[in-house]
Amino acid sequence: MTIPKVFRGIAGELRHPIRMSDVRTAAEDRPWWARALYGLSLPIVLGWLVVVGALNIAVPQLETVIDQHAKSFLPDEASAVQALVKMGDHFGGGGSNNFVYLLVEGQQPLDGPARDYYDAVVHRLTADERHVSSIMNLWSDPDLAPAAQSADGRAAYGLVNLTGNMGTAAAMESTRVARDIIAAVPAPEGVSAHITGPSAVVNDELVAISDSILRLIILCSVLVTAVLLAVYRSPVTALVPLITVAASLGGARALIALFSQMEWISVSIFAAALSAVVVLGAGTNYGIFLVGRYQEGRRRGLDSEAAFYAALSGVAHIIIASALTVAGAMACLTLTRLSIFSTSGLPCTIAIIVTLCAALTLGPALLAILIRMGYVEPRGDGSARRWRRIATAVVRWPGPVLTGATAILLVAIAFVPMYQPSYDERRAQPTDSPANMGFAAADRHLPPNVMAPSVVIIEADHDMRNPADLIALERLTAAIAGLDGIDAVQGMTRPLKAPIAQGTLASQAGYIGSRIEQSAALLNARLGDIEAVESALDGLDGSARALSSALSRGQSGAVDVVSAMTVLKSEAVNLTSKLAIVQDASQPAVDVLRGLPQCQSIEVCQGALTGFSLIDDVRGLDELSAKVEQGTAAAAAALPDAASQIPAITTAIARVRQVIQPLKSSLQALIPQTTEITAFLDEVSRSYAEGAPSTGFFLPAQAIDSPLFRSAVPYFFSSDGTVTRMVVTPEIEGFSRQAMDLSERVIPAALGAIKGTSLQGATVSIGGPGGTLLNIESFAHEDFIAIAVAAFAFVFCVVLVLLRSLVAAVVVITTVGISYLAALGLGVFVWQTLVGNPLHWAVAPVAFSFLVAVGADYNMLLVSRMKEEMAAGTSTGLIRAMVGTGSVVTTAGLTFGATMFAMLGSSATNIAQIGTTVAFGLVIDTLIVRSLMVPAIARLCGRWFWWPTAFVRMPAHAGSASPTLDPTRNAREERLHT
Repeated sequence: MTIPKVFRGIAGELRHPIRMSDVRTAAEDRPWWARALYGLSLPIVLGWLVVVGALNIAVPQLETVIDQHAKSFLPDEASAVQALVKMGDHFGGGGSNNFVYLLVEGQQPLDGPARDYYDAVVHRLTADERHVSSIMNLWSDPDLAPAAQSADGRAAYGLVNLTGNMGTAAAMESTRVARDIIAAVPAPEGVSAHITGPSAVVNDELVAISDSILRLIILCSVLVTAVLLAVYRSPVTALVPLITVAASLGGARALIALFSQMEWISVSIFAAALSAVVVLGAGTNYGIFLVGRYQEGRRRGLDSEAAFYAALSGVAHIIIASALTVAGAMACLTLTRLSIFSTSGLPCTIAIIVTLCAALTLGPALLAILIRMGYVEPRGDGSARRWRRIATAVVRWPGPVLTGATAILLVAIAFVPMYQPSYDERRAQPTDSPANMGFAAADRHLPPNVMAPSVVIIEADHDMRNPADLIALERLTAAIAGLDGIDAVQGMTRPLKAPIAQGTLASQAGYIGSRIEQSAALLNARLGDIEAVESALDGLDGSARALSSALSRGQSGAVDVVSAMTVLKSEAVNLTSKLAIVQDASQPAVDVLRGLPQCQSIEVCQGALTGFSLIDDVRGLDELSAKVEQGTAAAAAALPDAASQIPAITTAIARVRQVIQPLKSSLQALIPQTTEITAFLDEVSRSYAEGAPSTGFFLPAQAIDSPLFRSAVPYFFSSDGTVTRMVVTPEIEGFSRQAMDLSERVIPAALGAIKGTSLQGATVSIGGPGGTLLNIESFAHEDFIAIAVAAFAFVFCVVLVLLRSLVAAVVVITTVGISYLAALGLGVFVWQTLVGNPLHWAVAPVAFSFLVAVGADYNMLLVSRMKEEMAAGTSTGLIRAMVGTGSVVTTAGLTFGATMFAMLGSSATNIAQIGTTVAFGLVIDTLIVRSLMVPAIARLCGRWFWWPTAFVRMPAHAGSASPTLDPTRNAREERLHT
């Protein structure tokens, strides 16, 4: 290529931008649309450039639109989403399932400055109501802080509910803003903070895909350019597919962004990456088909213009069918429920339609301009001889060739049973992503998977904040905690992740036993007080008798009366004070006795209570004696009145004796029994503490008012008490298959535990990684079935319409399926066996959609060419078809494969795995299925390969005879290659 030649060619095109003579020239082999493309080539090219440029100027970039319109990772009806949304509704989250963890890590134990830093971050997060809904801030509560802090004191965390459902644009914005808030708060030296957790993992995965899109496009472009330059050995020839692809990509991205902005379609970061790769691969293929067919015509001796029209006529229907298969297969993704698939369907379909339009207009227009300038001429083609040898071998030995090809594929397919899809979204992103850095920080200080727990939601039709429901909740908690693989359960009955020490019947028994033991000691001490009361009674009785004797002597005994009266009063006061001592000191024991459920049925216990209750009735002796003293001191005339009080005093003394004697007897009998009860309760408490410390949960009503309980209630109960939550931490990796199986057992265990309790009929749901991954597995399985059925059906119909042969269509679809299985097997071998990173769950469905569509394209091109060449006979036609398409399809397949291998440059592992698996499939389809298996099957089937059209006249190849394909066809052509 020389510069003057280029300028002369451009000048010539500018002098004659419209060639109406070419447009008007009618010919049988030159359809009007082909003439229009040739005659209006320059306006078409300029029109494409203007339209694509205008769209990209007027419409925001696709990534910007995705940031504003990204959809939820899981459908709203997913049970895990519903569980977390329910938690958000009842615990101040506003109905979002976007839960992350705020983790603070220190190089030293977190001290005052670290706490101040944590509180400052929490304060700023809480103040941002647009992005933060609520925070479960246990570490700031002294009673609950141990549950949110590592054992070494160097890490603490809080559960944060951000706005926007996981994976949406709002969720990614909230995560980004939360991290910006953390970065804006100055941290003490040696202290750092992270936003991590399951939702952060998903958001960071999408960000990783977004950040790698531009890198993918550049890398794909470089590889495609390198392959085209290596094949064509002419940069000008390579411009035909390259410019077509560039315009297709620019137009497709702009249209996808426009339709998404207008909310006509849903879109995601994943869709942006896939659509770019689809355009690069498919668009390059279509350009290669066109250029290859043009150069084939030139090698056959056609002039450049005739070769142009022959190329368009020869590949236009193939390009249309190919684009329809890819577009249809991609559109089948819209039938799915997982957004990673459903949001990719229409964007990829739009991208392929734009690519088809460019391939049928811009590509031919560029080709027309370049061939008029003297470019795109074929060079020496040594590959034709190689493909002729391969084709001849297939025709001569179809059975061994088919057997060998099948054996090779079976070796790859043998790895498919080992396929174990990975649901670990952490491994799908770089190890240095913010979420993974947070997990690494947590793993340095906290038990495994604290940042990836499951959340169990229990919803009842009544307030559960009562002893009976707490017993049922603890039973449920214990059932979950007893499952193999569960590390800890944190809930209302276990706010510190361990059973409440005082929350069992054994503990309560020990407490009651200690109280009774104390009361027994008090009662034993009161026996001495009662004996003192008896002594005081004797003194008071003697004083009363002396007073009565003095009063009986009248005026002569007045002095003795006053003296006796003074003694009587003193004795009465003494007795009353001793009774008061007995009653006051015995009150704790009385309270304990009254608290014993069976006290009223125990004679000695009831007698003791009766005795203590009657003491009040005999504590008026000092008042009675004072009244007598006043009467005697007033005047001698009042002596008869004083004498009349003596019987009352005597009666009171008798009443006291009647109370004291039974009370003393009851206490003497009760004390040994309380000692036995105390010993029994202590033994019960000690035995359960050693053997089953959490058995028999019971939290009395008064304990609900304890500081610990009051502190925990807002975090574990909704405001009306009808909903409670539990945080379940597994021992195993939270994103693993084992964690999924464990989560599947949680709800049955919980429902079984509350059967027959006050919470029977309550609803139990689970969220978090385990429940989410179970939903993903279920949806992915259903979606894969939908994709497979729809894609196979659609592609089969397209192939059937194009080839008009049921057998050929079945062979094409079957071999495509075999190619997919072999590619999946190689993907399993490379990623799961060699690399040690199992295939992401999205790889198999997406790779299937690609390979069914693209693999069918290559087979359709070959079989369609075979159909064209059948006029020369089955064997000769087969050889001609393989020679004519061999280098073209191989170049196309390897170019598309290189595009897919370029996805290894993505920082998201799932994108890299999809690319390599599809690339394996393209290489297998190009080199084995299309080159060996399909031709061998066609040769073995003979005329039956074209059934039912094998028995009717078929159109002849240009320049060939047009024999009828029937059973009596001349067999000499067949024997030439046998």
